[in-house]
Amino acid sequence: MKHKNTTQLLAFLLMFILAGATSASVLLKKPKSAHSSASKAASLAAVTKNLEYDTDKPSIRDAYYKNLDELAKTVKNNNYAVSLRGHADSRGKYKYNWVLSENRAISVKNYLVTKGVQENRIITTPYGSTVPIATNATAAGRQKNRRVEIELKKIKE
Repeated sequence: MKHKNTTQLLAFLLMFILAGATSASVLLKKPKSAHSSASKAASLAAVTKNLEYDTDKPSIRDAYYKNLDELAKTVKNNNYAVSLRGHADSRGKYKYNWVLSENRAISVKNYLVTKGVQENRIITTPYGSTVPIATNATAAGRQKNRRVEIELKKIKE
């Protein structure tokens, strides 16, 4: 059984690497009812919402801990694996932003591990400032670019 889970996890990680996934999609089992599927989808959307960061900081904002606690419960109770993709705005040097984006993703990973998520269920990927979702010409745009994106993938049993 342990070998099967390891094989599934490796297949999942390979899929992330090869696909270069950039959207926050979530795979769901067939819903039991329209109401429960809508509720589940809303819950998953809430726990996979991008985390934004202060300028030049890898630390998680206090406002996100409740959501991360729910994310940890979801991962543990529903057999998910997690992809954490760290990003930075375009200010600063390329290498510095790459390391900063990695540290942002790792800070989320470390927190999830303290909440009981198995470390081998979490993959972190730094992107530095290479994948902006908003303009870097404005403060509001730079704020959106300083983020960690969260994606869940169901691990089949």
